[in-house]
Amino acid sequence: MATPTQTPTNVPEEPDPFFYDYATVQTVGMVLATVMFLLGVIIIVSKKVKCRKADSRSESPTCKSCKSELPSS
Repeated sequence: MATPTQTPTNVPEEPDPFFYDYATVQTVGMVLATVMFLLGVIIIVSKKVKCRKADSRSESPTCKSCKSELPSS
């Protein structure tokens, strides 16, 4: 049977610098992911709606970028 060679000393414990509240980290991550996803969808839809409205009119200068993306025939 092994016996300890030194008596245990009381070392004051420092707070762990790598302690994370995983529930909060997960919640914040999901909220940020949702917000970024919705912003991306809104940006994509708004660009398509803007171009569709401009294409229904005759030669609108507000949508030159949309018309330049279309291949010319």
